[in-house]
Amino acid sequence: MKKIPLLHILVYSFLTLIYSLLCIWFEYYLMLFGVLPILLYFLSLNYIKSVFKKIRIPLFLRIIFESVAVIFTALVITLAIRTLFIEAYKIPTPSMEKSLLVGDYLFVSKLSYGPKLPNTPLSIPFIPKMLPNGKLSYSRRFEFPYKRLKGLREVKRNDVIVFNFPEGDTVVVQYPGQNYYSLIRQFGRDYLHSQYSFVSHPVDKRDTYVKRCIGIPGDSIMIRNADVYVNGKRIDELPDQEYKYYVKTKSGQLNGDSLNKLGLDDMDFQYNLSGSMYIMNLSMEMAEKLAKWPEVQSIQRYTETLISFKNNEIFPHSKLYQWSADEFGPLWVPQRGSRIEINRGNLPLYQRIIEVYEKNMLHIQGDSIYINGKLASSYTFKMNYYFVLGDNRHNSADSRFWGFVPEDHLVGRAFLIWFSIDPEKGFKGVRLNRIFKLIN
Repeated sequence: MKKIPLLHILVYSFLTLIYSLLCIWFEYYLMLFGVLPILLYFLSLNYIKSVFKKIRIPLFLRIIFESVAVIFTALVITLAIRTLFIEAYKIPTPSMEKSLLVGDYLFVSKLSYGPKLPNTPLSIPFIPKMLPNGKLSYSRRFEFPYKRLKGLREVKRNDVIVFNFPEGDTVVVQYPGQNYYSLIRQFGRDYLHSQYSFVSHPVDKRDTYVKRCIGIPGDSIMIRNADVYVNGKRIDELPDQEYKYYVKTKSGQLNGDSLNKLGLDDMDFQYNLSGSMYIMNLSMEMAEKLAKWPEVQSIQRYTETLISFKNNEIFPHSKLYQWSADEFGPLWVPQRGSRIEINRGNLPLYQRIIEVYEKNMLHIQGDSIYINGKLASSYTFKMNYYFVLGDNRHNSADSRFWGFVPEDHLVGRAFLIWFSIDPEKGFKGVRLNRIFKLIN
């Protein structure tokens, strides 16, 4: 019997260690027996090589085989990194300005909260989930249940998190960028379903959002006059956090270049000529600077009051809760294992969780609530949930509009801006001061 080369022993030991650690991390302990086939392969490697030497393979076939092997290996490694460790994400909307800007490219850590294994393994990687012709790039013929591997830590308040959009389970094919449930509230289910076609996406194929986590499981959230309170304590504003302001000038418009130097883009403000009034998205620091301009007569932060109008888009979309984006709550954030009493009064707050996210059959008959066919006066939550807000408070579709983020929708924690460019300016708009900037 030939002596096994030392290199083969070292490679086998390394691969066995990596394979075993992955099996333990995935909690697939029976797959630890897979080290035996790996051992048999390395023991027979010399024999396999000698057989291949006897077979004369044309040069062009060897080149094709080696090229395919390299491409396949690179693809597997890339997918493994994206799934288990880190993924890139681009900021598409201004909902997090000025903390995160449109055109920021982020790195999202999957390890922070634990990598989530894909629900739909039968999919074509690196292409959109829905093609221009309406066809899907994945199949739901075979789906995995929700499983998350162990992470480095739990979600903390003020983490900037990336998640699959909770209300993205149904999409209008003709209007993929519109919220299906918002369209239902505007036009009615019967009209929408008679005019358009729809597609249902599993959790891992829904659009990804990025917001700041304000409430973790067990917290109580309340917003008064646009100030946010967590467990009865007002949270401090972030340096780059933006609100909508009314800015009245003494006469005419302000200098455009001066506004740009202040940090405002053309899309950050609107001007009403008749009232010499601007509507601007400003951070607290920007508002303080602008208030000192001699051309400015007054500056006042906008607040959406309960009296002004009733916003049907505010969660939980019930007549029992006439909240606004700036006058919201109190709202308790569900925690796994916590048991609450349920009735017709508080059911609108948690109905989607019970029915959709935790997949129960819910039926209401008079004042009675039935869950899975049984009369229920209480409910125990199966998952943790989170309450998120955009830093651009008056220009963000967040938990105030569609409710909680379930834990099985979490993708990861945004931690680094690796590149940034103003999409309106092309390559001239590269923001060098934001490249490799940590996200706070």
